[in-house]
Amino acid sequence: MNLEKDLEKIKEILKTVKYLSFDQITSLLEWSPKKRKDNKAIILSWVDAGELLLDKKNRITAIEDSSLYAKGVFRIIKNKFGFVDNENSEEKNGIYIARENFNSALDGDKVLVKITSEGHNGQGKSGAEGEIIKIIERRKNTVVGILEKSKNFSFVLPTNALGSDIYIPNSQVGNADHRDIVVAEITFWGDENRKPEGKIIKILGSSTNSKNMIEALIYREGLSDHFSDEAMQEVREVIKRKIDYTDRKDLTELPIITIDGADAKDLDDAVYVEKLKNGNYRLIVAIADVSYYVKKDSTLDLEARNRGNSVYLVDRVLPMFPKEISNGICSLNEREEKATFTCEMEIDLKGDVVNYEVYKSVIKSVHRMTYKDVNAILDGNEKLIDKYSDIYEMLKEMLELSKILRNKKHTRGSIDFELPELKVVLDEENNKVEEVLLRERGEGEKIIEDFMIAANETVAERIYWLELASIYRTHEKPDREKVFKLNEMLAKFGYKIPNFDNLHPKQFQEIIERSKNQETSMLVHKTILTSLKQARYTVDDIGHFGLASSHYTHFTSPIRRYADLMVHRVLFSSINNSVKQLRLADLDEIAHHISKTERVAMKAEDESVRIKLVEYMKKDVGKELELMVTGFASRKVFFETSEHIECSWDVTTSNNFYDFDEENYCMVDRHHGTVFSLGDKVNALVEKADLLTLEIAVVPLKDKY
Repeated sequence: MNLEKDLEKIKEILKTVKYLSFDQITSLLEWSPKKRKDNKAIILSWVDAGELLLDKKNRITAIEDSSLYAKGVFRIIKNKFGFVDNENSEEKNGIYIARENFNSALDGDKVLVKITSEGHNGQGKSGAEGEIIKIIERRKNTVVGILEKSKNFSFVLPTNALGSDIYIPNSQVGNADHRDIVVAEITFWGDENRKPEGKIIKILGSSTNSKNMIEALIYREGLSDHFSDEAMQEVREVIKRKIDYTDRKDLTELPIITIDGADAKDLDDAVYVEKLKNGNYRLIVAIADVSYYVKKDSTLDLEARNRGNSVYLVDRVLPMFPKEISNGICSLNEREEKATFTCEMEIDLKGDVVNYEVYKSVIKSVHRMTYKDVNAILDGNEKLIDKYSDIYEMLKEMLELSKILRNKKHTRGSIDFELPELKVVLDEENNKVEEVLLRERGEGEKIIEDFMIAANETVAERIYWLELASIYRTHEKPDREKVFKLNEMLAKFGYKIPNFDNLHPKQFQEIIERSKNQETSMLVHKTILTSLKQARYTVDDIGHFGLASSHYTHFTSPIRRYADLMVHRVLFSSINNSVKQLRLADLDEIAHHISKTERVAMKAEDESVRIKLVEYMKKDVGKELELMVTGFASRKVFFETSEHIECSWDVTTSNNFYDFDEENYCMVDRHHGTVFSLGDKVNALVEKADLLTLEIAVVPLKDKY
């Protein structure tokens, strides 16, 4: 019995007949009628896998038009809508799923989707829209949510939209209190007549406490800061290991420095610059040699691979490696000898790498610099210049080289978004928000960014020309349909992307620069950003569109990104013939996995910040604030506070009739003429800050009729 061939045979037959019964399939495949129960189980397994459909009359039918159906992993966005990435398509946009079409699917489930429309999805963006008609495989059978308790029964409202709440008999509530955040195990997934049902298996605490909400987020996304006993035993052995100086270049006499945020503890990279007699620059980028300590396929390595990356939540770090490695033996701490993997480059005045070398090394960082101090030094702070007089001249040369590299990137068309990024500062005592700042991107930050990109490109190019199987950081060109839709939006503000057939990042860069000082700049930049594809990891070297780079990889952060650790292993095989090269199939599997873990991490990081911001805004509920209009949806107006915190107003809650004027990009009250336009300063009442939906709802005072 060859089940794969049998399935294909039935699919072929169903092209000519509409339905087949279980007995007909058994007969057509010449299976033994005596094994009726087993035969039915096999056929139903094909149905469960989304290969065939079972209709209401218990007949087997084909997925009649494969172009109308898709299988893939479901991902929920902001608890409001979702996307399914078609596993059989190169298209990465995903099929849009409105909340009412979730049909009990959870984030991460493998599902079968019926495509209901092409063209523009429910967000107003290009792409297909569909409804989930079958859950092929559940990612998990638990849901995190808030318990709503009543006298006779209870419900759990999922924090990550299920499309339905979950009925909990009071006998299954345990000791959970009303409005506790809980974990419910699903015992019945629901049907046309009944809601999903479950029982409480874990209580995470009151939903009014943001710390509990972040714990719930960690639990829901399958994240953890716990490492197995086996991994920790390996850590105890690893930290005893001494550096083997054989075949390592000694760089300990060079004044190499690290430059990081003040609160960073996992220091991956160190840098050194020297102006050469020929006018060129010598740039050394030394990266923590994690591969020296963590051996491939060890327990520690496999757990890091499973995590894919460190996750930087608003109030904690969930590291890829235990802190003894990430903050200890591998971290390039000040005045400690450390094993490193170095990319040394000679760069001319045009920003071209005219010579390079990669090698294992040992460094001893002379200073643990912060971005803040480097920025102050370069701004002329005499006290700090005096304190760091031994590296002052080098810092000035670093800035010179950084600007040369930056100019080269700009000339070739690298896209540089200038979107404000929030930095939430927490009170150490009670973990509440102390202040909300805009994250600075000064010369210190740009120096490190430019140097890391130069090293990543140099390493990627080496791997490419040596034809080694590896992992690349790739960013594909945007889809023509998305650029068409983007142009419709940009036209409202007087911009346009010309020449769809030969897209180049410079076209996007020019619009970003032209719009920089306009009121619409943030919206224009965000709109362009959402039209671009998401960067990911692949074994194919297809370049990086956003950076306008032909070859790109991630080499510079092996403490916090598994991709970089694998690139180190690939690179080492190119300088040490005794090291076995890695298999392309294994690397491909890893690339797919870590692309997914990266998305999970980004989602969790953003949500953790939002949880704290919503909690922070609770103090302003009932107060009047001045807000600025920053965007629109068909039913909503979006605002920002003076601290750049997003709020929204649902116009359907108004007593007045509002209509979104797409052409003029404003919200208009058709009866009274009240208009909300981009950039308007508006006084509004903060109505609520909801930790379940993570929405901050406001009502403008000029909506007064």
